[in-house]
Amino acid sequence: MKIKNILASAALAFGLGACSLEETPPSSLAPVNFYTNANDATAAVNAVYDIANQVGDQSRNFIIMGDLPSDDMDPLLNNADRVQLWSFQTIATNSVVAQTWQVIYQGINRANTAIDRIPGISMDETLKKRLIGEAKFLRAYYYFYLVRWYGGVPLMLTETQSLSAGKDVARASADETYTQIIKDLTEAETALPDKFTGADLGRVTAGAAKAMLARVYLTRKDFPNARTKAKEVIDNAAKYGYGLFDKYIDVFAISNKNGKESVFEIQFVGGGSGQGSGMVTYFAPENSPITGRGFGSFIPTMDLYNSFKTGDKRKELFINSYVDGAGKTVNTFQHFNKYVDPAAKAFGDANNNFPIIRYADVLMMFAEAENEISGPTAAALDAINPVRRRAFGFPLTGASSADFTAALTKDAFRQAIWDERRWEFNAEGHRWFDLVRTDRLVPLLKAKGKTNITETHKLYPIPQRERDLNPKLTQNPGY
Repeated sequence: MKIKNILASAALAFGLGACSLEETPPSSLAPVNFYTNANDATAAVNAVYDIANQVGDQSRNFIIMGDLPSDDMDPLLNNADRVQLWSFQTIATNSVVAQTWQVIYQGINRANTAIDRIPGISMDETLKKRLIGEAKFLRAYYYFYLVRWYGGVPLMLTETQSLSAGKDVARASADETYTQIIKDLTEAETALPDKFTGADLGRVTAGAAKAMLARVYLTRKDFPNARTKAKEVIDNAAKYGYGLFDKYIDVFAISNKNGKESVFEIQFVGGGSGQGSGMVTYFAPENSPITGRGFGSFIPTMDLYNSFKTGDKRKELFINSYVDGAGKTVNTFQHFNKYVDPAAKAFGDANNNFPIIRYADVLMMFAEAENEISGPTAAALDAINPVRRRAFGFPLTGASSADFTAALTKDAFRQAIWDERRWEFNAEGHRWFDLVRTDRLVPLLKAKGKTNITETHKLYPIPQRERDLNPKLTQNPGY
């Protein structure tokens, strides 16, 4: 999605968040005067995408809430709110938890507004259908994060037009929230094109909707539907333009942004555009000259670093040293090095996108669902083994010594898939979600010394600020 110029007028038009009730609606541009033509409709949907970049500074909360409270990542101990999440001592006033809720609801309200208002615009009907489909995908995407992080949430499905709206809306159940997510994604997959080209690269497609549905169903342990949706993507990979890169490192190369392995990723544009990524800076060694000064905010655990098998190329995307400003090599402990942009000279100036769904994930979701239904079938092995071969430097096709085989039991193959997901998707915001959905979060982390963790921590607290504004919002157990 090379949506480089999100119109300021669109941002203003969508400024009022659905459940963030203290913002002042803009008076300089009435929505009734904005939604008049196709350009307005496109700008409105662009603004829905834009929210993903704001879930924490340069999308960092996807990492903070998706990887930090796990066995994969440690924080730099200079931020109390992040330390709370990492040490499983989170309280309802935590600023990360509050910010995430607020910003995601802003995205939902922007989607609601687009869905409500675009139908009334006189414009090309094919484009209209597509834009509404994009907005429905994005609304589902935002609710999918909310329901996994917070449980059932207020289900806002129409435009918020006043500061009082949402102050008396109770939480829907998690099941009700998932029903709406599935409905939106199902409608989106029939409204979206197979692929985009040129300036529209990165917008959501039919393949992205199917892949997101596969993830939703896998989270719900609905393995037949997860398998079906993942298989639809795999069977149509050529039509959608999907495939694996030959080398793992190539997946994250800036030159391969929105490439064949990208199903859906958050877009950033570096080079002084003001729309760059900060991930390079967050992961770089503290005080290294990377992007001016590395923050060292998120550090891989020794448990993760030492878990890679000998010969696994994915371990090469970590660094243990850097070159300082004087040209001297400085040795340090391990750091993530997936996101690299040598041209970035300042925080927030990197050109790296942030992956949400990769084609490798689709293959592994299919393998996991297939195994749960039928064990390590040939189809499951055929799906995951190309990912496995690449990890150890083998060609994608043709048997290799790294291949999983049908000799594995169902239980052993399940564990092997889980391990592969950890190694393949480290620092991509997946680990906490994977541990929760597979019921491993509490026993695994407790066994690794995270003694504070309890069943409470399979959800985050409802932000206290939102409960103060809306007395109908109940708190999650244990908070």
